[in-house]
Amino acid sequence: MDSPFDLQIICSTPGDVARAQRGGATRIELSACYTAGGVTPSPGSIQSCIAATDLPVLVAMRPREGHLVYSPSEREIILNDAAWSLEKGASGVLIGGLTGHLEFDFDLIETAISRFGGDKIMVNRALDSAKKTSRDFERLAELPIAALASSAGAGNAIKGHLQLVDWQSQVDFDIFASGAVLPGGAGRMWTAGLSCFRASARKSGGVAHEGRWFEGEIYPVDAQRVAHLVKSINRSIAAEEEDTEGSLTP
Repeated sequence: MDSPFDLQIICSTPGDVARAQRGGATRIELSACYTAGGVTPSPGSIQSCIAATDLPVLVAMRPREGHLVYSPSEREIILNDAAWSLEKGASGVLIGGLTGHLEFDFDLIETAISRFGGDKIMVNRALDSAKKTSRDFERLAELPIAALASSAGAGNAIKGHLQLVDWQSQVDFDIFASGAVLPGGAGRMWTAGLSCFRASARKSGGVAHEGRWFEGEIYPVDAQRVAHLVKSINRSIAAEEEDTEGSLTP
């Protein structure tokens, strides 16, 4: 039976993918350099992670760390990496950016749609950093994309979840609540009317070796944290079903 919700877990390695799937993720997002906010993974990582699971795999497109205002050459890198990832079996790609005026970069998204088809495009959280998030959402709502990852510009998902509920009622594509999605918040957001969630579910893996020229700490996906998210959502679903059954009882 299909899951009544989607839980997209952000992974960086095949080990992350295995733990996310074991915890109950329904989709995988691939992103490297977690501590830098995520960048496009290497070709080897993409191929290995796709091979490690039968879940849908989406690849994040971000050619570098830092701000989301991309140069023409960086935009072309994004599109080329997206084409390669899709050719290698990715189910979709996360794309987004800003213009120099801090408006959402619609040219980038519209180019991606024309090259790959809107069903392959999830818009990333660049929309949350736009100067006029709500105005740009109204334009985005008219585009044939598959999904949007967002906090509605509120910084984290629970703060923006009521706006996300309203947005979801206006569009045909899925809106994935994004930004510090934790178990309690996920259950609350389901009850409010959201069914798609995007989370990192990571914890410190400790320091196996402190290199002289680099940091030694890692942050792998934690299967138990994924499972806690799933449990919280399922608890809210069960409570909703009990309320429905109770209201039908004569």
